[in-house]
Amino acid sequence: MSSISLPKGTKNAIEGTVIIEESSLNSYDAKEGTSNALVMSATRKKRIVRKEKGQGGDAKKIQAKKRRLEAIEAKVSKSKMKKLAKILERKQKKESREALFESLQQYQLPIDSMKNLISTSQMQNKEKKVKHEKAAIFPEKLDSLSGGDFVLPTIHNRLPQQEDYYETDSESDESVLNMEKEEPTTSTPVISIDEEEGYSTGDGGMSTMNGVVSADIKLEEPQSLPRENGSAAEQKSTSKESSKAAQKYMQRMRKDAEAGLERKHVMVARSEEVESQRAKLPIYCEEQAIVEAISENTCVIVCGETGSGKTTQLPQFLYEAGYASGGQMIGITEPRRVAAISMASRVAYEMNLHDIVSYQIRYEGNRSSETRILFMTDGVLMKELQKDIMLSAYSVIIIDEAHERSMYSDVLIGLLSRIAPLRARTVTPLKLIIMSATLRLADFTQKLLFPTTAPRVLKVESRQYPVTVHFERRTPDDYLRAALRKVCRIHETLPPGTVLVFLSGRLEVETLLKWLIIRYPLKRKGNNKDVMRSYQRGSSRNRRKRTKSIEVKLENYEVEVEEERNADLDEMGIADNVGDDILEEIGDTPLGAPPADVPPLFCLPLYSLLSSDKQKRVFEPVPDGCRLCVIATNVAETSLTIPGVRYVVDSGREKRRVHDPVTGVSQFIVHWISQASADQRAGRAGRVQAGHVYRLYSSAVFADLEKFSTPEILNKPVDQLVLHMKSMNIVKVANFPFPTRPDGDALEEAEKRLIRLGALEVGIKNKLKEARISALGKTLSMFPLAPKFAKMLVMANQSGLLPYACTLVAVLSVREPLIPIYSLRGETNEETQAKMLAALKQRRAWCVQGQARRFGDLAVLLNAVLASLAEKGSEEVCTRYGVRHKALSEVSKLRLQLINLINSLCQLKQTIAIDPSLPPPSETQIRMLRQIVIASLSENIARRVESSTTNEETPKGAYECQKLKDHVFIDASSVLYKDEPDWILFQ
Repeated sequence: MSSISLPKGTKNAIEGTVIIEESSLNSYDAKEGTSNALVMSATRKKRIVRKEKGQGGDAKKIQAKKRRLEAIEAKVSKSKMKKLAKILERKQKKESREALFESLQQYQLPIDSMKNLISTSQMQNKEKKVKHEKAAIFPEKLDSLSGGDFVLPTIHNRLPQQEDYYETDSESDESVLNMEKEEPTTSTPVISIDEEEGYSTGDGGMSTMNGVVSADIKLEEPQSLPRENGSAAEQKSTSKESSKAAQKYMQRMRKDAEAGLERKHVMVARSEEVESQRAKLPIYCEEQAIVEAISENTCVIVCGETGSGKTTQLPQFLYEAGYASGGQMIGITEPRRVAAISMASRVAYEMNLHDIVSYQIRYEGNRSSETRILFMTDGVLMKELQKDIMLSAYSVIIIDEAHERSMYSDVLIGLLSRIAPLRARTVTPLKLIIMSATLRLADFTQKLLFPTTAPRVLKVESRQYPVTVHFERRTPDDYLRAALRKVCRIHETLPPGTVLVFLSGRLEVETLLKWLIIRYPLKRKGNNKDVMRSYQRGSSRNRRKRTKSIEVKLENYEVEVEEERNADLDEMGIADNVGDDILEEIGDTPLGAPPADVPPLFCLPLYSLLSSDKQKRVFEPVPDGCRLCVIATNVAETSLTIPGVRYVVDSGREKRRVHDPVTGVSQFIVHWISQASADQRAGRAGRVQAGHVYRLYSSAVFADLEKFSTPEILNKPVDQLVLHMKSMNIVKVANFPFPTRPDGDALEEAEKRLIRLGALEVGIKNKLKEARISALGKTLSMFPLAPKFAKMLVMANQSGLLPYACTLVAVLSVREPLIPIYSLRGETNEETQAKMLAALKQRRAWCVQGQARRFGDLAVLLNAVLASLAEKGSEEVCTRYGVRHKALSEVSKLRLQLINLINSLCQLKQTIAIDPSLPPPSETQIRMLRQIVIASLSENIARRVESSTTNEETPKGAYECQKLKDHVFIDASSVLYKDEPDWILFQ
């Protein structure tokens, strides 16, 4: 019941009564007012207020307002209530924190006692720090500054451990790789190696600092924990037995360490010129940090821009640090043979040690017993892995140019990511170094690749001069002509400097080379005005007349270098009048005729099919008064560094091999490059001074390019790779730790093809089917060939046709053994047609009739090579028979290599020898060779489609094969082009 307060001067009121003020009762005494008081009061009466407790509108309003407030308070959200609860909880923790610290303080050890303790993580990884011996053992000063041989080691900072591990081949019991996670144990003897002398053990393995003379290896006897059940005598006997076993183990380890682990600092006597050149490289000042990182880690990734000196200097750093002092080698893999040869030559020159620096490629090499630094292709190292899976002959493996993502480089990284940790547990650890200019670190630092410890990443800053990038407003369709115009303008208007042009393939390189040689010859006979007059504008009739009057002939040059250039052009099959049409079009453009005082342009080609001697000419001095212009494919992108490049013309294209994993058909197509490749090409212009790069495409096209190139393992047949991995006992290839996993369909189809060849056998293990290598597959894996070609050798051995089979397989394994007919040119169109017809007649003469005719183009290849080798394979002979001289040299080397492998690996009754003058095969021999080829290449058989009158869509000469939906056709240069047999076998 609510109460109402009374106004001042009022009497007490009873509940429910009406209160009337006294002033209203005494209104008769009012002085004012003359009216009748009984009728009308002189003062205004106040309103009577009824205030009953529990009744009235105001009480109801107040109660309603309270109810509304209570409802609002009840509508607080759950998230707000949680926040409020957390705030309250934090307040309570804050209040009790001081009391908690005070209670824990009594259990805290002093700081001096804490320093003497060892962390459990360090104990599990067999690491022990001996800081109190630092002053007595290691000098206080850097000996490298005072002229000594020792280098101050750094504190071994451990890398973060990765806990999650994904097994790669858990069902393969016979795998030679360690595919299962191994937990560290404390029952094995622990090796405590003095860090102050440059050694440490742990996840990175036993690593050695440079300049260490000997290792002070000490034994730390394992402490046996007391058992809950067992007597004290049993505990003492167990402790003595473990101590004796540990001592024997350490004695053996000490002997091995003294024999093989001793790393001595090696002094190299270089010339002052070389030292001055090395000092200018960005990586030179990072030697100490790089060597320390390699010593402390099993795997190191070195990223540096092009031109920082990674490839040439890092092997020298490691050699001086003593990584080759124990008789082991430092191996460097290169994706291209050109790079392996040139880098080995450069390092040998800088170190002035030509005996210890060697190279080894597929067909040649100068490797010897004294070799300590070996440059090789990635395929060579793959073959060594098949012989020695642990690579015991190497102390360091460097994977160079990893950004190119070649197939074997990716496989090597996957294998070495397992081999290096295994070798780290031995007295001769193996260091893995991955080097690249532009690298996707995510692909090489993933847990699947390095499950236990992430690799150390080092970045080397480059001293790159500024490079100005020029884009085209519109992307031209004919980029070859656009490249010609750009080179002409650079040569005629810009300051001196080497010009580097990037094109897609050999044919484009040779065409542009011819055009530039005609426009800018080194020396001309006669008056220059007569030559320049041919570039003047005029009508089409006058242009035809001037075309006949051009007297620019390569054989008239009076420079010795021109003789070599003429020989190159003759080998290319380019005639003198090839560039007349394009030169006429140049004359009609605003570019105009070249100035009379323009200096000559010294042009050189550079591509992979060029011989090694001709590739080296880009590094030789240029004739006086000439500007060097190198026309190259992507070989010059990262593998080689051409000195003095100031201008780069980038077409933005490259020839890429595209492989269909289902059909197994591969083809080369011209494709756009990636942004990383474009940056690599641009970086070539800023080595010696500020440069310019002219991109023959617009900035919008550049923005749409993919950031990185597609790994080769996704665009290449994997049959040989799968067979090699099966021979290493890697059963589940799909579970292998690839940096980029290949397509599952490609691996499955490759296994099916190998099963059909008989190289794999399907078995059942744990109720699951798995394909394991067969006896035939082990034999096929010994040859550096595709499995289908290796099977041809095995079948030929049964028929006694190994000399012919080795020659045929070598021819099929080499790119473009014959000179293409379309590249043959003469001075006139009539001469060009005559040369083409003569080449076709000569090839048809080798397969006139009988079995040779049915052998088709293979008979032409076999007879052309045999005829050239019978006459010692000179360049003149090769030109006469239409064979490329470099291809013939590769065929000869590969054939010799195959014969040596067969004689050494196979147990034959009689040693095989090939007669240099091997006659052509007989009819019977050709028939047997046909059967061997069909049995090995059965998937490449096609049938001719009959042209029907009702079906007009079927073109003439069309063939259908087993897996391709589209039709295939016989090339016009084939000897079977006009015959159109019902069945063909294509390659």
